[in-house]
Amino acid sequence: MSRSVYFTAEAVREATHILLRGLPRAATSRDVRRAIMQAGMKGVSDVSLYYSHFRPTGKAILTMALPDYTRDAIRKAHSVTILGTKVEAEPIYRPENMLNPEHKLANRYLETTGDGASAGVAVGSTVSLCGLPGRAGVEAVQSMVKGFELVKTQDFAAIQRVPLPEKKFSMITRWCIHLESESEAQRLVRKLHMTPYKGKEEAPIMRAEIIY
Repeated sequence: MSRSVYFTAEAVREATHILLRGLPRAATSRDVRRAIMQAGMKGVSDVSLYYSHFRPTGKAILTMALPDYTRDAIRKAHSVTILGTKVEAEPIYRPENMLNPEHKLANRYLETTGDGASAGVAVGSTVSLCGLPGRAGVEAVQSMVKGFELVKTQDFAAIQRVPLPEKKFSMITRWCIHLESESEAQRLVRKLHMTPYKGKEEAPIMRAEIIY
């Protein structure tokens, strides 16, 4: 047995996570769950889409209940089709190692990067809002979410700025809004998605999306 084959077998035997690649950008975690159930994959305890700056990367991370399930799950994953697209699968040890360690936040209470599994936020009740002019501050977002139930926590602000990745420039800004429930998140998206900023025709068009 070659050294590469040995380490591949060892990785499959000990890994408790599986990385799926090649997902359509429109796929949700529910689409992935449905597909793995249809493929007969057992032992999957959690499914998280992988994001970069609140944008889907075409990857998902499956958490296995036990490493004993990993080998058979990877074998069956090669037959998985999600929204008409076949995916690739490989074992991984530490999903957190996929994050860019150089991306630092000035204030973790007021800012979030939107990177990693589930963008690092609560699935279903978090909205990513982009399209606001660069000069817009948190007060502008607060006025747009007036009347909505925001999450109440001491750990982070309910409205967080999303800083641009290193060496990137943009005339528009992105914000992360944490709501109390999925129904509130859906209500906010219905109000803001594909509408002009402050209702002005010449203003940028905003996009509001729920993180799934």
